[in-house]
Amino acid sequence: MIERGRTMLAWLEITVTIPCGGEELAQGVLESIGCVGTAWVTADNRFSRIIGYLLATEDSTERLAWLMERLDEAHQSGWLPMPASVATQLLDGEEWEASLRESLPPLQIGSRFLITFTDDPVTSSRFVLRLRSLGGFGTGHHPTTRMCLELLEGCELTGKRVLDVGTGSGILAIAAAKLGAGEIVAADVDDAALEAAGENARRNGVAKRIRFVKSDLVRQVKGSFDLVLSNLLTPLIKDLAWQLLSHRALAPGGVWIGSGISAESWDEVRMLLVKLNYRLRDERSADGWVAFRCQLISAAD
Repeated sequence: MIERGRTMLAWLEITVTIPCGGEELAQGVLESIGCVGTAWVTADNRFSRIIGYLLATEDSTERLAWLMERLDEAHQSGWLPMPASVATQLLDGEEWEASLRESLPPLQIGSRFLITFTDDPVTSSRFVLRLRSLGGFGTGHHPTTRMCLELLEGCELTGKRVLDVGTGSGILAIAAAKLGAGEIVAADVDDAALEAAGENARRNGVAKRIRFVKSDLVRQVKGSFDLVLSNLLTPLIKDLAWQLLSHRALAPGGVWIGSGISAESWDEVRMLLVKLNYRLRDERSADGWVAFRCQLISAAD
């Protein structure tokens, strides 16, 4: 998931050392404070180390305090036989990217995709998505990206025109190419995101099938599409709902898969979709986020 104007920022590498058996607890609290790329990296007979990456912002200290409180409560209540410890390290964007690639194992999403962050050979019947340029633009570990891919894998894309709005790392556009889409446009307002997405497309051998466009949502995008993908924050999803109609970017009967909506905002977004003549076909939620698949109702409907 990306926001307008995102650039390479500083990240906190957070390492939780926890008694064996508490790995899922540590992973859960790290994800709860907003960590991405959470992974089990080492273990011995008594302790495991779980690492997560958190964007360094003004409220990082409060998030870390909340994390340590939850771990302490788990020990005091008997869930952990020994206390857990927390260590942090500030990384710049390039250090974060390198550390994350080295620590993350291949990630299975849905029934058709496998994401890997190295060039190592992978034997799998799944579609392999190789990511390298991360830069905070989307790795597949955030629930909004996972849900988009899960909704996407059920679509018939052979020969279809696909638009990926706010492409970020390019993961959704690359996945659409792997599924056989005929023409793909990937749009983003951020030059760094477009560069990252282009690099990832080349690594996956699909660069010739994806056209990258610098655009604020769909304002600079030409043409009409059978499928629109968007993993954006709630205000941008609401803006995009209007723009898809005003720019006629989504063909009548076309499908829109979107995510990045907080659970608290979903009712408002859902009412807007109905108001604008989108028919909701599927919705799902995970960790406080919502994804949807809807269809633009044609005149015949």
